[in-house]
Amino acid sequence: MMQQPYQSTFHLFNHPIIKRLRKASYHVVPPEPKYNEFWDAELVLKAWNTPNSSLSLLDLSRKTYTLCKLMSMGRDADVTNFQLPKRDPASFNRDDTQFIILKRGILTKSQRKGCKGLVKIEAFKPEQADMCPVRTLIDYLVRTQPLRHKEATEVFVTSVKPHKLIARATGGKWLMESLNRAGIDTVRYKGHSFRGAAANSKRSAGASVERILKEGIRSLPLHPLSGTYSGQEEIVYRLL
Repeated sequence: MMQQPYQSTFHLFNHPIIKRLRKASYHVVPPEPKYNEFWDAELVLKAWNTPNSSLSLLDLSRKTYTLCKLMSMGRDADVTNFQLPKRDPASFNRDDTQFIILKRGILTKSQRKGCKGLVKIEAFKPEQADMCPVRTLIDYLVRTQPLRHKEATEVFVTSVKPHKLIARATGGKWLMESLNRAGIDTVRYKGHSFRGAAANSKRSAGASVERILKEGIRSLPLHPLSGTYSGQEEIVYRLL
């Protein structure tokens, strides 16, 4: 009778020395950023400067996801798993609400343990009402409330039945549609570029590097790279 080959349960990559070596190599040779420059976030905001009442559910979903992506600087997995606020959407006053707090549904990519954290989505000025992320989020929650399953906890659901939690690929498609709508080169830029574009926009508006990194949940050591933030900085900090 042929003897079965021995199968070890030990994996080389789990050895403490190998794990330390892998972590050290990451810091010695950090990954390069995918983009050297970014598109202007204002282009996407202006592309969605349309009353929410005139949008189909699909377009309202695309708009809401895009604005939440820009405001939170989260990755697709983060935004896809944003949790519903505890308040009834109908209880929000869309014209007076200054911000909405959303809970993250998963740990971010740079986290290993701890609290999943919260995301603060802030409102724009009244004259920018049609592209305000808070007003748009409220309108989206109100419109999708009767479509959701009772046990649903996530913000974003599909625009067609059975209106279940969207997949990351769906969120990525919505972002690409926003880039197309804004006239941005989708051959060169993909959904991943939203984080860098949002960080670039916040830096140009005067936000500190520390604040940008905190909002983007960047916990790893910084590695200065050659480049500029709209010509105002001599160092670009790797957020992506």
